[in-house]
Amino acid sequence: MPLIPTRPDCAPSREQDGGLVPIAGPEALHRMYPRLRRLAAVAGALGEDPDDLVQEAFARALAQRPLHEFDDLEPYLCRTIFNLASNERRTRGRGRDAFVKVGRRDGDDAGEPSDLAILERLSVPSRTVVYLVDVEGFTFAEAAHLMGCSELAARSRASRARRQLRKLLEGMDDV
Repeated sequence: MPLIPTRPDCAPSREQDGGLVPIAGPEALHRMYPRLRRLAAVAGALGEDPDDLVQEAFARALAQRPLHEFDDLEPYLCRTIFNLASNERRTRGRGRDAFVKVGRRDGDDAGEPSDLAILERLSVPSRTVVYLVDVEGFTFAEAAHLMGCSELAARSRASRARRQLRKLLEGMDDV
């Protein structure tokens, strides 16, 4: 059997609430993909293609085991996207620190930051939880489950992120 079944009737399934629920079948993947892509677009860097993050998350999941063997695939993929974006941000941060020591990079724009640039100033966890709760409409418990943290941690991150966004946006009004 292929890793991702091509027919809905051959999709692996598990019993849940008295019925069979398909796991990682084409319908489940098609339903998940847009949410994962939007999450990757928010969590990733401005110039990074969200599809790259989603594909890397799937590649890492498949390296672990076939998709139908995951108990809860979507949270696993969300946490992987979140971790990949965090790792990329740390790597870019190290490079940015090196450029600051050397001097200003060619082509740096000293103009006003865009709204996306302001969001980029938030940490990946903060930006992700604000997106999941405020844009996607998840509860804090659901967002925490997707991010692999406690509900309290998700609430704290969102509160700090909103406070930081208010300060950044108020600072733009003064200019």
